[in-house]
Amino acid sequence: MSQSTTRRLPIDGFGTCVTYGEANGMGIGLPIEIDEDRPLVVAHPAAASHYHASMSLFEDAGHPFLQVLVDAGMLFVPDQWPYHADVVNHAIYQRLHDSSEGWPVFRKTSLATPHWQVHVMREAYDFLSNSPPIDVLYVDWLSWLDGFVEHRENAFPEMMAQFTHNIRDGGLVVLDHKHTPTDESGVCWYNHPGGEFSLTESTSMSEVCTIEWLGENANHELQTYSATVFKVHHHADGEWGGVDWFEAMKPWFWNTILEMALMPSQVQKMLDEEHEETIHPKAITWDNWHDTWSTVYMDGEEHGMVFKTPVPARSAWPFETYHSYLQWLVDHPMCLPAEVTKRSYALKGEGFRLNIVHGDLVALAPALHTKHTALAVRHALQQQVIGRCPWWKHQTTVLQTKESWMPNPVVGLKWSGPTATPHLAKVLIQQAKKQSFGVIFHPALPPSKSFQCREIVTVAHGTADLSELMSAIEAYYQELGPDGVRPTYRLELTVVTRDEGEYVEQKLPPLWRRADHE
Repeated sequence: MSQSTTRRLPIDGFGTCVTYGEANGMGIGLPIEIDEDRPLVVAHPAAASHYHASMSLFEDAGHPFLQVLVDAGMLFVPDQWPYHADVVNHAIYQRLHDSSEGWPVFRKTSLATPHWQVHVMREAYDFLSNSPPIDVLYVDWLSWLDGFVEHRENAFPEMMAQFTHNIRDGGLVVLDHKHTPTDESGVCWYNHPGGEFSLTESTSMSEVCTIEWLGENANHELQTYSATVFKVHHHADGEWGGVDWFEAMKPWFWNTILEMALMPSQVQKMLDEEHEETIHPKAITWDNWHDTWSTVYMDGEEHGMVFKTPVPARSAWPFETYHSYLQWLVDHPMCLPAEVTKRSYALKGEGFRLNIVHGDLVALAPALHTKHTALAVRHALQQQVIGRCPWWKHQTTVLQTKESWMPNPVVGLKWSGPTATPHLAKVLIQQAKKQSFGVIFHPALPPSKSFQCREIVTVAHGTADLSELMSAIEAYYQELGPDGVRPTYRLELTVVTRDEGEYVEQKLPPLWRRADHE
């Protein structure tokens, strides 16, 4: 065996790619410093079916990462044909949940490392330039930036100057060699001066090395990938020199990764209760795939060939890795959000608490969920919440039917404005409690698991007036009567409002008092 094949390469970077260059010799791993307290954020715009290249570059590194894919269409998501299965018809990815914006989030089921792949259907520049910063920009198709090119011979720096403000200091641009031109008529995306070159008065970029690695392609075949790696430098005295990049990147985790929208105490509780992994309610799982086997596949054989959907993995996470991930979160809580701020009021003489929360319900859905909480909102918003946080699936209160031909559980429901359903909060409480115990039969109500409803979560309704809301709650107890049975636990209503001008406290009604810290 030759000396060249037996020598040991220095492992001084991140991952397992081979690096080489005139000034750097040879080594293993990307030249980037990793923050151990958070996942790495990688953006791959205009990836189409080439997202396997960026996935394979990071999947063996052993550190959590978020892969952000931005395309104009949703033709290449891993649960769409023909990208949904390998050569033996096994599904490679599993859909976990949605981001706060409604984009599907997947994971590669064979990979133990915590990772998330989000597919965004937007114009790449518009989305990424207005998103939180990233660690790595992986590019193989740059038409989303070539409108900024004025000088063909300097195309790459001119394009990068429009985006590097959103790459953290010390972050990387990985320029895939997929479309490297073979003659002068090719694309100009690869044109740059080499070495270190200026982008703006505040930022420069340096060519660091060339990398090569093995990975799967869209056909699930192994191939060699190669790319040129550049490092971003934000000058200390420049516009981006004082940015706290960790803080700036946190919204990625809060809005994309379900468990990272929780408080540390909630994650610990999930660990203590051995919480099961989360799967999107519309995803095909091993259980429901297996349930259809006899009726669809076996019975259909006598009538000829039957199209067989991919076989899902038994679980989205390899054995015990989901709980290992939760433990990692407990040990690295810096990327988790602060406690949800609630403005609370107590109804005198009753075990009742009213909470006002400012924010977006879809974004807050994971943090507001408990096993004793019912969701009482209109159908469209309900589906967004369930997609974002599937834990709500069996804890929803049906108020209106999706189908126009079916009767509504709440007749004549009108959500907002001065002509809204009178005492709507009372109606929400009544419906939530009845449905949670299964005492209402209605054709619109989905199969659900009964639970002890201790809290109802809803959004602003009526005129969004605090006294109106409190009056509706008083009406609930008036209808219950003084001799009506009260639960031993405290009942709560939490209203999430996005407008700072809604539910403003002025003069509290006589039966109410402030109770923020009780």
